[in-house]
Amino acid sequence: MKRMNLRSPLRLLVFGGMAAALVLGAARAWATPGTGVVGPIVARGSVVQDIVLGTPRTVTVTRRVTVRVGGRAVTRRVKVSVPSVQRLMACSGSGACDIAFQQLTFSPGAHTGWHTHPGPTFVAVVQGEGTLYHGVAGCPAHKYAAGSGFFQPSSEVHNFRNETAGTVVLHAFYVLPPGTPNTAIRTDQPQPTSCPNIP
Repeated sequence: MKRMNLRSPLRLLVFGGMAAALVLGAARAWATPGTGVVGPIVARGSVVQDIVLGTPRTVTVTRRVTVRVGGRAVTRRVKVSVPSVQRLMACSGSGACDIAFQQLTFSPGAHTGWHTHPGPTFVAVVQGEGTLYHGVAGCPAHKYAAGSGFFQPSSEVHNFRNETAGTVVLHAFYVLPPGTPNTAIRTDQPQPTSCPNIP
């Protein structure tokens, strides 16, 4: 078997070019940027009030309770379900949150690509109707028309698509970690294996 001489400038150039193409191709396969969407950030600000953003949940708390019965102390363990919040983000004077408002316009066939946000996001549909795909088992999809809205936790991989012949306009409100630049409001994610037909 003949050994390849990598010291040859031509061979090095060809080998290096092939390696770069493989690396760039792999990177491109992982990222799923959107197409046909325009959307300037129209306002930014900081929140310093004490607030916690979260989703409601119920937790079970176990407590030891002692009561007196006929002059005798009786102790029992009691389980109680209490309302709680699964914390998504907190803002305060010592740890302010940034907020940003964005208007997004989707031409027919446009989509955001698969992505996440660094904080909770609230979206209102101003015009048209779009479909939000969730990158979880079964690839559930929900249609949202003008006048409706939805919430996205920061951990949710999603892709919003305009599958109509008209224009779709959204207003997005982002709650962000302090110092998040406009360029980091979204993070491209790989196409979920649960959604093989939704690029």
